[in-house]
Amino acid sequence: MTRDDFVFWVAAETERGKENQRPLKKSSIRRGLNTIKAALNHAVETFPDLVGSFQVPRSPLTKKVEEELDRVLSDEEIAKISTALATKHEWHEALFFFQLALITAGRMAELRRMRWEESNVRFGSVKLYSSKTKKWRTINAPSATTLIAQRKAEGEGGGSRVLTQPDHWFRDILKEASESIGIRYGQTVRGGWCPHDLRHTCLTNLALSGVPINGIKEYAGHASILETQKYLKFMPQSIDLAASVSTRLATLASVARFPITATKRKAQTPDRPSKAKLCDSVVTGLTDSIS
Repeated sequence: MTRDDFVFWVAAETERGKENQRPLKKSSIRRGLNTIKAALNHAVETFPDLVGSFQVPRSPLTKKVEEELDRVLSDEEIAKISTALATKHEWHEALFFFQLALITAGRMAELRRMRWEESNVRFGSVKLYSSKTKKWRTINAPSATTLIAQRKAEGEGGGSRVLTQPDHWFRDILKEASESIGIRYGQTVRGGWCPHDLRHTCLTNLALSGVPINGIKEYAGHASILETQKYLKFMPQSIDLAASVSTRLATLASVARFPITATKRKAQTPDRPSKAKLCDSVVTGLTDSIS
């Protein structure tokens, strides 16, 4: 076999291996782990020295998955954080970022690179560029364009960009303001929130307001609906929303709109002529026709 033949054979076998490769199933992993666990249990039983000094670990597949740390801010929390950020003039840009992120569901990197010309007050639209997807998206957010126009009119912001502070500055201010009112902050803090949760909050509230998931997907700039679903968190208001919708449907289908009497009325039919009257009419008709 020549060197070229050998290289060709290796490449062919590699491709064949890729074609035959199948995704690993959870059941296969479980069987493998059970085999290892059985061998460890047998070793503990066989060698008394291991008793008490070695414990066979549980299968990781039986452990509960750690809860996700991202969350949605409640209406009360949003109001409290906004009020806290407004107490100091030097925090004004952090308040502006907080409001803008809630309205647009924009990522921090998207908002920090935003330029003045990417906001159009006339059409109420905002353009956002994602360095993650390398794509632009235009969303209708009149409140955001008004907010940006006010910031520019007040002479705040940079020469070309809407925001001027670095990433860590916003995080530090948001943390200080949140902790000053007893709201936990930090991605690794249990029950805490971080700037990216403003995106979660916006998208979840869009869903609660009845915006279809396809519309939320376009608003967020996601490539797949599956990614959008990860952002839609449960909120207690969803129970009330479901209740109001079901009540409306019940009202539409209510039989009260079409009252039914308790007793059925007999259908009124015209009086049927008796046989004698019928014969008389026939005779009279024949007589008239003859005469």
